[in-house]
Amino acid sequence: MKVVVVGAGLAGLAAADSLAAAGHDPVVLEARDRVGGRVHSQTLGNGAVVEMGAEFILPGCTEVVALADRLGLGLWDKGMRYGRREPRGVEVSYEAIDAAVTAIDSALTAGAGEGTSVRGLLSRLDIDPGAREAILARAEVSAAADGDSVPAHELGLLARVSDLPAPGIAGGNQLLAERLADAIGRDRIRLGSPVRAVEAGDEDVVVRTETGEVDAAACVIAVPASVAGRIDLAGIDGGAAAALASIPYGHAAKLFVPLPAAVPVSATLAVTDRYWAWTASGDRDGEAQPLVSAFAGSPRALDDLGVAGGPGHWAEKLAALRPDLEIDAGLALLSTWDDDPWVGAAYSVGAGADEVELLTRPHGRVAFAGEHLAGEMSALMEGAIRSGRRAADSIAATA
Repeated sequence: MKVVVVGAGLAGLAAADSLAAAGHDPVVLEARDRVGGRVHSQTLGNGAVVEMGAEFILPGCTEVVALADRLGLGLWDKGMRYGRREPRGVEVSYEAIDAAVTAIDSALTAGAGEGTSVRGLLSRLDIDPGAREAILARAEVSAAADGDSVPAHELGLLARVSDLPAPGIAGGNQLLAERLADAIGRDRIRLGSPVRAVEAGDEDVVVRTETGEVDAAACVIAVPASVAGRIDLAGIDGGAAAALASIPYGHAAKLFVPLPAAVPVSATLAVTDRYWAWTASGDRDGEAQPLVSAFAGSPRALDDLGVAGGPGHWAEKLAALRPDLEIDAGLALLSTWDDDPWVGAAYSVGAGADEVELLTRPHGRVAFAGEHLAGEMSALMEGAIRSGRRAADSIAATA
């Protein structure tokens, strides 16, 4: 069965991979001139590998690890711990944060988070004020959204303090997409082919691009919900277009500054400015990279850091936060998802359960995929892969 997959991010590639393994014939149409979507690695002049997009493999991300192993890829531990960031700009101890996390867990278990936001729940809890502000900052940074916009139940993950490793793919996460594309077959992947319409009928699906059309038996649409509205979904009923349009997205940016020499691993949270910064190891032997990276989340943070005007102001802020590092603002590299025309945002934030249920059910010969449909694994590479495999299974069931 010939199946068109719209999008060559990890969701689309995972769907195509599963379809090919099941004996079907996937054709992948990708708007960009590369595979990977929001996974994009670059190597700086000093040899440091930076992740312009998705970076960390968190505990529980079993599909990413299994896929990397299958494709012969190793993992970089990174040395620092994603789940433990030193708060700066507020007086608080790790003991107070641990006690606050325990209180949050109890409140969520008791149902206190229902119908409220991260900020709303934190404001009701009798916890250390410094811990409250540090946890709110971390939640807003990680969710890439204001605390009023993030459902309280997400604190179960966003507030978690953990010393478990959160590695990346050795050599860069881009290798995961590249090797997966190789496994699918490069001849099945058409780059520079943005899709403009998907016309679904009773017997087939016609996918139209700017340069032609592809006829197939079925279709998997694996593009971010933030840009799905650019595709005319003719013949697809059930409110799919409206559900996609309703999914909220966060806004984030990353900053990378090469250093003259490698430094010890670290993780620091700038509570007031709503970003965090880290230095990390970059190979299997634990050797540190000559690099400091930073991630800012929420529109307010991006405005305060002057992201729209380039990396300079943020780099100066980073130098003040980390005076122990030799930061040259003139070498800073900035990455933003908002400037990417094929996503226009970072990742989904708190997609509604009804919308997710609607979009993950079968729509005739069309199925939807993407991290925005992955529940607790949304916003992660893991969620993209799981959603792609689920969509492929849904399509295969129609054969």
